[in-house]
Amino acid sequence: MSEDIFRAPAPAPLGGHVRAVFFDAGNTLTYLDLAWIAARLREDGWDMDEESLFYGQCVASYEASRMALLMKYPTDSDRQVPYFSRVLELAGIPKDFTEDCAMILAEEHKRSILWRNVPPFVHATLDELKNRGYILGVVSNTDGRLKALLDRTRLTRFFKCIIDSSVVGVEKPHPAIFERAVEAVETEPSSCIYVGDIYAVDIEGARRAGLGGVLLDPMRLHNEFDCVKITKLPDLLDLLPPVANRTGDGTT
Repeated sequence: MSEDIFRAPAPAPLGGHVRAVFFDAGNTLTYLDLAWIAARLREDGWDMDEESLFYGQCVASYEASRMALLMKYPTDSDRQVPYFSRVLELAGIPKDFTEDCAMILAEEHKRSILWRNVPPFVHATLDELKNRGYILGVVSNTDGRLKALLDRTRLTRFFKCIIDSSVVGVEKPHPAIFERAVEAVETEPSSCIYVGDIYAVDIEGARRAGLGGVLLDPMRLHNEFDCVKITKLPDLLDLLPPVANRTGDGTT
């Protein structure tokens, strides 16, 4: 993968021109099943709680951006076990044991996707964006099971397009995967934004394809990254007014 994939133009603020909103899946629409992870770790004698795991996943996502910028773990499959290991270490598992524990999570993920928790605010936010007139889609580095996951979590109905990297044969941050989504909704890149949680993969990739980017940053860790940031998905509603209320110059 060419290094220039991770370089992009400076961001522009969101404006009234936005017509389509694309989302990452994991840690944006669907979240790690922290309750299952904590319970599984307790079975092996680790004193673990969901709050510690949440902290771990937020910091690990931030670190994943830096690793991607350095071209370390460039693909989604490369990142998986190191990501799980780092989440567990940050949550309090001693480093000597994190890889073994991470392999347990990786096996569960292979059996039944671990990013399977969908809080109520996800459905509520997507429903409101649809009501406001936005076209919605998903673009995710996934292993071919994205559509099944969205069906199972009752999210499919919101989206005009669902782009799974394993199905289309290209992964974020390559611009081609975002271009597929833009083509699918029959609009222009400048009218689209992408929402994700890993800056180097999601925001930089989207910009390379001409889309705007919104970074989901729950703990406000990504201060050095120059982009629009939100701390929770419903914050999008503060940035995106109803399409029908906008005039031709993008004002409301």
